[in-house]
Amino acid sequence: MPKLRKARHLSLVENVTHQIQEAILDGEYQPGDKLPPTRQLQNILGASLGTIRESLAILEQRGLLAVRKGAKGGFFIREATTQPMTESLELLMRRTSLSPEELYEFRATVEAGLIRLVVQRATADQLAVFAGYLDKFKACLNKGQPGWLKLVETEQALRREFLKAIQNRTYEAVLLPIYNNLIQYALRYLPGGDAEAFAAYDYWVKIIPAVAARDEDRAARLMQAFLFHFRDRILNRSENN
Repeated sequence: MPKLRKARHLSLVENVTHQIQEAILDGEYQPGDKLPPTRQLQNILGASLGTIRESLAILEQRGLLAVRKGAKGGFFIREATTQPMTESLELLMRRTSLSPEELYEFRATVEAGLIRLVVQRATADQLAVFAGYLDKFKACLNKGQPGWLKLVETEQALRREFLKAIQNRTYEAVLLPIYNNLIQYALRYLPGGDAEAFAAYDYWVKIIPAVAARDEDRAARLMQAFLFHFRDRILNRSENN
């Protein structure tokens, strides 16, 4: 039996949650293991059934526990994944809880690091795939707002290709929810048209060749400049409205 003990009376929910969480993180419970029944946990920890249930609900929200129904159901230890972090960011993005300034400042820093890894790790076949996007971007020009939104959609696909190239779950967990919601952000903050499409295209025709040339510094500088450029466009639009 893991070393759970009587809970302190200060913030019982927090204490019970912490104890069970630490037992999981320390490996006293392994993925797939079933926690003792709530009544047994109540006796071990000296807390009320309501406190135990609240703590288990918190741990479920944190992605440490999974609930199974039925005669053989209960609370089971989940395999550690990046899914809870991804889902939380997805909610923030879908509710547009992040301001454009916050979002683009964050992206400029993180995606500069991403593009460096792309330069280092992309295979020759992947570089060829990236190069093919230049024609896709060009096809979006001179088509007004529909062309601009199509270009943003095409960017979503290219950025997902970057994530495939680097094979890093942390970058994927953080950036996928952002990429999945680029269209929603564009519609809300920068509906745009030909001017935005040409501005984005002008950056991509420099970024993709820099990646192909394995020029990390240039690719990272261009990516940061690209994202700050569109941050400033959004802020200027907000000020003028």
